[in-house]
Amino acid sequence: MIKQIRDCQKCGLCINQKPLLDTEKRCQVFWVGLSAKKAITDTEIPLSPETNTGMLIQKIENSCCNVVTYKTNLVKCLPLTEQQKLRYPNKKEIDSCFGNLLKEIHTMSPKIVFLLGEKVYSSVGKHLNIDFEKWNDFEYTYKTFEKIHYVPIHHPSYIYVYKRKRIDDYIKSIEKMISQLL
Repeated sequence: MIKQIRDCQKCGLCINQKPLLDTEKRCQVFWVGLSAKKAITDTEIPLSPETNTGMLIQKIENSCCNVVTYKTNLVKCLPLTEQQKLRYPNKKEIDSCFGNLLKEIHTMSPKIVFLLGEKVYSSVGKHLNIDFEKWNDFEYTYKTFEKIHYVPIHHPSYIYVYKRKRIDDYIKSIEKMISQLL
């Protein structure tokens, strides 16, 4: 399945960088970011602990012993401006790549899918016809679709930049959701 995604050329962003993918494995928890970032090495994975987002995710994972996780993005390749700067993917790029996300979910069989930020949860909601509720502070809700719990949460980068004093509250809330749903 990963090879099939690695060879994808649907949206054309692969000219910037091949799809950034985690190691294929059955997992319990699935993290979905928006799009790939510039890879420095060939072994880099999505939501790398080298980033602020990945570092916060890793803290959550470390506190949830024996939970197998997988990290991905809605858009696997690197969206760049004409000036070669990272940009948000557009609707066409998200729509083109959505089938790849579904393949990953089907293959990895997670129990929980964390949707990082509004752009991610609104895109997933639109494609799966799920009406997600926006969180209230760090009280997150979930919707179950085909026996998988989809949980929209604040993007970790938002927390790192704007709510840094509340990182522990954020982590505890997600830990609680994982223990509740597994």
